[in-house]
Amino acid sequence: MTKFLIFRTDRIGDFIFSRMLTESIKLKYPNSRIDIVCSKYNSTYIRNFKDIKKIFILDKYNLKMLFKNLLIINNLNYDYLIILDGKRRSIFYSVLLKAKKKYVILKDFRPSLLLKIFFNKYFVNSESNSQYNNFTAIINYLNLKVPNQINYYNDYKFKNLRKKPNSNFTLLHLDEKWFEGFYHNDYKYMSLNYKNFDLLIKSIFKKFNKKIILTSGNIKINNFDTIIEKNFFKNKENIFISKKYKNRLIYFQNTSFRDLEKIVKSSSSIVCCEGAISHVSNAFNIKTIALINKLSLKTAIYWTKHMKNIRLVYRDNIKSVCKQINNVKF
Repeated sequence: MTKFLIFRTDRIGDFIFSRMLTESIKLKYPNSRIDIVCSKYNSTYIRNFKDIKKIFILDKYNLKMLFKNLLIINNLNYDYLIILDGKRRSIFYSVLLKAKKKYVILKDFRPSLLLKIFFNKYFVNSESNSQYNNFTAIINYLNLKVPNQINYYNDYKFKNLRKKPNSNFTLLHLDEKWFEGFYHNDYKYMSLNYKNFDLLIKSIFKKFNKKIILTSGNIKINNFDTIIEKNFFKNKENIFISKKYKNRLIYFQNTSFRDLEKIVKSSSSIVCCEGAISHVSNAFNIKTIALINKLSLKTAIYWTKHMKNIRLVYRDNIKSVCKQINNVKF
């Protein structure tokens, strides 16, 4: 049995993208063992994938766990150790770990002496290429084959939502990336609030002419709570109905990321900010309009260049965003 230990200690979207590597491994080595070193943040999500045998949480503040995991990992005799996140903590921790071959994808941190002594090869994660091409480079080097279709959810069971939504709807996902003060300070925000919320809804109705299901992130945002309070009434537990549009606009409250995946899979189109959810929509080949920061266009293309059904619109004032949505062509 060929054994792989993969470091992915960052966010959910990063792990979703990494499925192209784990699937390429399974194509060549169907009986291989794949274990993941992850963060506490994404560990709960990663546990849902059946082809991941074991998960190790890398918490630099928990020395007892670090030492315990080190002993377990070194007893498993991995054939390959692959660092995909490029984090300093992952690189330094992996120095203590045993594996026949070690590889790392790096961005800015490139300690030449450390790399020369402890790693067989490193790859530069450059934004001059797309992330898809960067991952293709390591897949080719390992003499693996890039999957024709990256099926991120091959052995994945959706179970949180009791009832599957019908497919005739547009998903509008308003997470913290829409609201100033909760994400990057250098992003341009549209000052979305309960007064101009209807402009956004009208533009999406005009674009797709379908029922809208609204979802949100797990961060409490007072501005968003006011939007719900002013525009919706509670119908039943976790379901809110639009005061103006009735069942044409419904808000699902307290959706987990697994819930979101099921909703994405059932939708016909999506409006969101570029991120983990757009990786999911790409996996299911759903038409997606994703907001990006104009000054970060290079980064957005880096993540989305391989996505055939995604269209990018710039963050701007609410009227500009609505106009861009209506002008999108698939």
